[in-house]
Amino acid sequence: MTNRTRFARFTSGLMAACAAAAFLPAAAQGAPDFQDQAFTTPYWTRVPVIEVLGRADMQVAPNRANFSVTYLETDKDSKKAMQLAVERGRLAYETIKKAAGKESVIQSSVNVTALYEQYKDKDGNRIDNERSDKIRAYEARVTLSVTVEDVSKAGTARAGALALGPENSTGLSTYLERTTELNREAYEAAVKDAAARAEATAKASGSKLGKLMVVQEGSGPCLGNWSSMAGSDYDYYNKSYAMAPPPPPPPPPAPMASGMIDGRQVTITQADIDALNLPSDDKSQPVSASVCMIYQITN
Repeated sequence: MTNRTRFARFTSGLMAACAAAAFLPAAAQGAPDFQDQAFTTPYWTRVPVIEVLGRADMQVAPNRANFSVTYLETDKDSKKAMQLAVERGRLAYETIKKAAGKESVIQSSVNVTALYEQYKDKDGNRIDNERSDKIRAYEARVTLSVTVEDVSKAGTARAGALALGPENSTGLSTYLERTTELNREAYEAAVKDAAARAEATAKASGSKLGKLMVVQEGSGPCLGNWSSMAGSDYDYYNKSYAMAPPPPPPPPPAPMASGMIDGRQVTITQADIDALNLPSDDKSQPVSASVCMIYQITN
């Protein structure tokens, strides 16, 4: 076969292939797919749609409480001061655990500070004489930082700690701790709200809702709101959320604890706890969520 014959056959085959390609659908010929340009030409811009933002605002009870107490002891001997403070702290720890059980988390710390003799300067101001031979006593400080996961037990736990007469204490603070269950509950409420808004919008426009095309958690992306932060929502992701705790079980028997402090037997009684268990109302906390939903509409 000559070179001229080979060339003629190649040219004929190429022309046949081009002719066949002319009858293929545009997509088969590599025509642009608008879905590849979703961030500049969203696919729902080619059909009539309804865009809605569903919102949920919930009020739930706090599910965590915290407080702290500090016990101070002084003695001329550093070890003795620490021993006395630790004994009080240990008894407080046991009392709190009996009141709140495993639903309490207690972190303890011990600090010792030297107390120096003082002198007056020429202006009459008292100045510590910070020399090792001028130490008059040592102050030991034991601090218990307490988190209670059952708010209904927090007051009793704190009263038990107060029964030992701490030199310093903080107020009882309640707050929400974010949980997966509550996040999902708020999201589901936002979805229901969006569906209701879409129905109302379709009714007002004399249209019917078609298929749901987009569900996006957060405030975007929605029509005209494409950004690199798509899908994020400050309120939803940055506030502390928590699920409302179930009804508390019947209160357990009053905790009682006893221990040795400075060679003396110290007992925390029911009367001690009742006298110091100050009632307090829990303030509900807000929880919010939002969702973007886009429906196709028909006439």
